[in-house]
Amino acid sequence: MPDDLAEEMRLHMAEPFPDAVEKGTDYGEVDAVMIGADIYGWATRAGSLSDLDRSRLVQAADELRRSMEAFPADARPYYERILRIARLTLDV
Repeated sequence: MPDDLAEEMRLHMAEPFPDAVEKGTDYGEVDAVMIGADIYGWATRAGSLSDLDRSRLVQAADELRRSMEAFPADARPYYERILRIARLTLDV
């Protein structure tokens, strides 16, 4: 498992969206598409996030973590990578 933000982001972009997930649907507390787009967007600005953006990223990651069980099992690795991207972004 890569510990490098750039590599995680590259792998995420190369990975197809999970077939088992219905786009536009909420799973737990998060929209299946927007959570990834939001976290990826913050990750593109890692190291220069405002305090407000960092706070929003923390909140989004917490919501995704709490929602993980709502996703189909075969889609969870996709969202686990998004959580790693969030963690790595916050560590920058």
